[in-house]
Amino acid sequence: MEKCDVAIIGGGIAGLSAGKFLAERGVSFILLEEHREFFKKACGEGIIRNTVGYEFHDLYGSKRGIEREIWETIIHTKYGELSIEMPVLMTSKREVEAELARQAAAQGEIRMGERVEKIVDGVLLPQEIKPKIIIGADGCFSLVRRYMGERPVRCGIAAEGYATEVDMDPDRCHVVLKNEVVRYGYAWYFPKREVWNIGIGCSKKRTFRETFSRFREKNKGEGWRGAPVPIDKPGRSYRKNAILVGDAAAHVVANVGEGIMPSMIGAYIAAEVIERLARKDFREVDLSPYERGWKNTFGKYLRRTYYTSRIFYDVIKSEYVRHKLLAKMCRDTTEYYRKILKR
Repeated sequence: MEKCDVAIIGGGIAGLSAGKFLAERGVSFILLEEHREFFKKACGEGIIRNTVGYEFHDLYGSKRGIEREIWETIIHTKYGELSIEMPVLMTSKREVEAELARQAAAQGEIRMGERVEKIVDGVLLPQEIKPKIIIGADGCFSLVRRYMGERPVRCGIAAEGYATEVDMDPDRCHVVLKNEVVRYGYAWYFPKREVWNIGIGCSKKRTFRETFSRFREKNKGEGWRGAPVPIDKPGRSYRKNAILVGDAAAHVVANVGEGIMPSMIGAYIAAEVIERLARKDFREVDLSPYERGWKNTFGKYLRRTYYTSRIFYDVIKSEYVRHKLLAKMCRDTTEYYRKILKR
């Protein structure tokens, strides 16, 4: 049986970030990723640069994979266009994940093509690895979450592809909130350096197939793929010798489906807690400071976005009322980012 200090299950943004931050603190780990290459999950590839006081550039520590920065997003509704100013970084997520892996490998070991099928008495099988701490970064259908005895994360579904011909302003991000396009969700058109990342997200799986078929017919794209996305409020994130980060912990800005920054911030907090345990040679493993840490940092923010999304998509049926509420949200958000970024 192989033993290690920390095992990270999942090699997406959350798991790779946890590895990077542990490596920076001198904590060894083994990361197990079931796929043989990075960027397997569908994603709009946009990152809200500043979230709850954290800057993506500070967390990431590199420029690799950052294609451009866009300051304005146009939201298209049945009743007009609304503008919101906030810094969005358009990226090549594949390159971002590869760079995080490069940084993480300085102290840890990354094993690609390794699927953990079950966890029995703290042992990862079939690998037969017994870690002192398990980090579950394994997405919506988290095995670690089941090991902890937590209910599954409530998920919607999203699909994305790439297009070269989009009749929209290429210097702005675009979000479409119209029932005729997507009910219980939205469509996006995000301009990258050379192509557009386009797609839809929907909280109701039963309506997704028809909605996506319509969207694909109207938009010439390629490389289409889908993935579940968490639309839940975060709950308990530690139990036994395990913690959850990223989608597995429902660390997502639910009303817009942005999970990269919450994943990285949560991983940063997790690494701080684990470093303190490592200094004491893991003699006493108390992971409760991790949950207190992320709750104090972004817990209220994520819960607020969850309830906003439920009200916005499930309760309010009038597109006019949504437009009016959205207009106020856009003004408030624009004012917030202008203030903190002194624009």
